[in-house]
Amino acid sequence: MTESPEQCFGTLLLEMARLFEGDGCVAGVETADVLRRAAGKVIAVPATPYKYDHFVVSALKNANHPCAVAARGCRKFLQWEATGGFLDEQVPTDVSDAFTSNSLMGPDCLIEHSTLRAGLFVQRPNTYYPLHNHEAVETYVMIEGVGYWTQGDKTTRHEAGGVIHHPSEMLHAFKTLEHPLVALWRWSGNTDPDTYRLYPELDLE
Repeated sequence: MTESPEQCFGTLLLEMARLFEGDGCVAGVETADVLRRAAGKVIAVPATPYKYDHFVVSALKNANHPCAVAARGCRKFLQWEATGGFLDEQVPTDVSDAFTSNSLMGPDCLIEHSTLRAGLFVQRPNTYYPLHNHEAVETYVMIEGVGYWTQGDKTTRHEAGGVIHHPSEMLHAFKTLEHPLVALWRWSGNTDPDTYRLYPELDLE
């Protein structure tokens, strides 16, 4: 039996909780607890159209990962924005045009939390998100596609199931080739967006 969009949204939160709980970090367990408590209780709000909605639909079209399948099923409730709605002042348009993200958890989000942030991220094929860092500790969990993560002077290929940790202040960048990437993301520690810094002059693309 096919799940309704509302059921898929609850499944998405539970799948996110499962993946973050297994990422090996205490903050991942804390994030998972909040998501799990929200599943079935938070009322999802229909999203307003965004210019890259069609890229999200395309990126998730053939996804098999349970979390990606749930995201596809509840796409009407996922509000995609340039930078998840909280880094617009820090990330210029020529950079944010490479990707779209959403914020499901955080200050003033559907799942309200003052110290933890979490959501989903989609990067278009053949694009580069330049080197940047922030005080927040960050984790990405790949759920579809292929991404190339640069951390310091090392670049690693990741696909569905890959987990990428960025300690506080670590320089990192992402690149896609012919495939898009779809990932979960979360922030913990100092999640103030004012600590975000972009370093295009250091790019090693």
